[in-house]
Amino acid sequence: MTDGDTRLAGVSSTALVVGIARAAESERPDRLFEDSLATRFLDAAGVDQQAIWTTGQGELFAEAMGDYFALRTRYFDDYFTQACAAGCRQVVVLAAGLDTRAYRLDWPAGVRLFELDRPDVLAFKEDVLGGDMPRCTREVIVADLRDDWPARLVDRGFRADEPTAWLVEGVLVYLTEHDADHLLDRIGALSAPGSRLSVEHVTRSMVDTEGAKEAAAAAPEGVMSLLSSLWKNEMTRPPGDWLAAHGWRAEEEPLTHLARRHTRPVPPAFDPTLPGTGRVGLLTAVRSS
Repeated sequence: MTDGDTRLAGVSSTALVVGIARAAESERPDRLFEDSLATRFLDAAGVDQQAIWTTGQGELFAEAMGDYFALRTRYFDDYFTQACAAGCRQVVVLAAGLDTRAYRLDWPAGVRLFELDRPDVLAFKEDVLGGDMPRCTREVIVADLRDDWPARLVDRGFRADEPTAWLVEGVLVYLTEHDADHLLDRIGALSAPGSRLSVEHVTRSMVDTEGAKEAAAAAPEGVMSLLSSLWKNEMTRPPGDWLAAHGWRAEEEPLTHLARRHTRPVPPAFDPTLPGTGRVGLLTAVRSS
């Protein structure tokens, strides 16, 4: 792969800023997790794409997010550990991006993990991973969430009669409320009793702040401007009520509590004590119907 590879563009480019955060977290003595593959993804992307998030407004964006990506990663890591302890042996990561949990978490025997994403993202990812061996059975499925991904999942051996742990991370802000409902309907139809679901709930109003608009206007190569134009979630219902309407009993952990639990500062972008900041919801749910 050549320096400055251009396959990660648009929404997929945000995977790099997450990778930068995970690589940095892995170097900390008080790290919340260790992701040894993150640096390899950054090297493969090249200095030009990294510069989008390490210079100018991109760097300011990364600084504003602070410890958020690390806290979010740890939150979902713990979710999977708890879901497996409750008996889930199927795991589905939707819009998986550069997720490396198949390689770095200590999965119990018998876990089968399905990763779904678009072909450009998965091609980049598989090039970097090469012959690395995951710690569970890993199935990689090329699929767009707007298409018939449930059929592709079943074709690869997914069983709807077994409890599943689902992850919807970094997805909902790009979906209309109708599309988000459709996504949950599809997940619900595939979820046996005992299934778990964890989501990052973000709506346009939660992140379309004055600070975000300023960053979008000045961001290099228009990346932030592009992303803000794709924020489509206008949902006004509380996320717990939304999940309950789809048959899930949910609990939300406020980001302030999560940061305090891990002795980290509240990320500046989501600090409720600062003016003009955004909001985000991290929820875990159990199938209730």
